[in-house]
Amino acid sequence: MNAIESKYFQIGTIKKTKGLKGEVQLYFEVENPEAYENLESVFIEINNKPVPFFITTLRMQEPVAYLYLEGVDHIDQASPLVNKKVYIYKKNKPKESKAFKVKDLVGYFVEDTQLGELAIINSIEEMPQQTMASMVYQNKEVLFPINDQFVKSIDQAAKKILVELPDGLLAIYLS
Repeated sequence: MNAIESKYFQIGTIKKTKGLKGEVQLYFEVENPEAYENLESVFIEINNKPVPFFITTLRMQEPVAYLYLEGVDHIDQASPLVNKKVYIYKKNKPKESKAFKVKDLVGYFVEDTQLGELAIINSIEEMPQQTMASMVYQNKEVLFPINDQFVKSIDQAAKKILVELPDGLLAIYLS
């Protein structure tokens, strides 16, 4: 553990600049980026030292945030920050939420109300319009929406999800 990591917690890395007015893209490397949407300041590691920056604007687009930092108002000032680690004080680290999240469905067994047992969810994909679950059924990848219309119940103890897939959805993937 280096000196910075004893007092600070790394939340991500500045990946690139955006535009000419000094906006930077912070790529979060934490479980729950949404917990950091109210940040007022960060520390950026420059020459192995934590340098404080106040945030004037923060716009979330998980797992990325677009930041304007006080005193950084041109691309020439923002460019040296690219690939730098971003920290907050350890004492300001948000508490881990134990709330069930959609991503927790990976590994759950899918059962359809009409077709019975199908397969295990192997990934959850965040699409712009909706969240999709992916499973392999009869050696074919099948995607289906995770929403109130199709998901009838979730049994966390049994790690099972009961769905009512639209008629013909599986046939599209199997043909």
